[in-house]
Amino acid sequence: MEPVCKVPIRNLFCLLSYANEMPELVESLNEVNEDLITYDFLAKQFLREVNVLKQRGIIRNYVAVTEETNRVGGRILMGESIPHIMARRASLVCEKDEYSEDILLNQIMKTILQGIVQNRYVKAETRQQSFLRLEALQGVSEVPLTTGMFTRLRLDRQNIRYQRMVHMARLLHELRLLSHQQGNWSLFSAKVTERALHQIFEKFLFHFYRLEQSVYKVSSEVMRWNLDGETKWLPTMRTDISMTNRNGQDKIIMDAKFYRNMFQENYGKASFHSHNLYQLYTYLMHQSREMRLRGILVYPFNGVEVNEVFRAGERMTMEVMTLNLDAPWQEIHNRLIMVVQA
Repeated sequence: MEPVCKVPIRNLFCLLSYANEMPELVESLNEVNEDLITYDFLAKQFLREVNVLKQRGIIRNYVAVTEETNRVGGRILMGESIPHIMARRASLVCEKDEYSEDILLNQIMKTILQGIVQNRYVKAETRQQSFLRLEALQGVSEVPLTTGMFTRLRLDRQNIRYQRMVHMARLLHELRLLSHQQGNWSLFSAKVTERALHQIFEKFLFHFYRLEQSVYKVSSEVMRWNLDGETKWLPTMRTDISMTNRNGQDKIIMDAKFYRNMFQENYGKASFHSHNLYQLYTYLMHQSREMRLRGILVYPFNGVEVNEVFRAGERMTMEVMTLNLDAPWQEIHNRLIMVVQA
């Protein structure tokens, strides 16, 4: 069975907010006691956004409707109509545009509301409020939600007021998915597989540093091997996070590694995972010799706090650090900012 990690909902919410490039959601909860940020609390924030939309009016748009009819209207779909013609039925299949509230944005809103109503672990009051909101969406269909569906959404001047609702809907959907992968549910914490959390952790760190500081330019860097020969057989070298100081003289290469155990054991001797160090060292060796370099491996805290620095001459260090994802969010934020200020 794949190893799982237990992460507080409040911190998973912050990680997902940055990973999905929505840091304003974290900022909007700055005045809230972190211990109060549970799944139920976030569901109520979603309901607040639904109320705002209801007061301003639900958006409608033209949607294509296909129907069998004996009155020609809209576009005749010949492929679908041929069986009717062959059977000498007095009907055709037509497609026409109807001005409807049954559009994707409203479908997402209804599906999340329905999910809250059916979640028996959410407070009865929250489920009741969600049920009441559903009454205003009787003409809207439910849809099976996917993460890709949110990625493909495009907001414009006509529907920009849906933005916060969509952001909250995406986070509730992803939190619910992550929690249910292990068959357990908690309002306060989620048990997440190492693989899923590694992907979130890597994206979180990338966007956190891109958005929370301005000294370094943040990118994911593809490097060429300093070797002659048939390079097509060589693996691609791509960093998780490359941060180049705007002075052009300092650079940080950061690799996010999400293992519950950062150590390997060989003949009774514990050491850091060798392949992680080899990989980071290779990245550093392919940088300009004129730059001051820092390579940093970031692991989640697992009971052993680590903050080790290994030096290679005056211009290069390799560092291994842990980040406690069970700590208050402000501590996590400050710890990460201190890394680039060192």
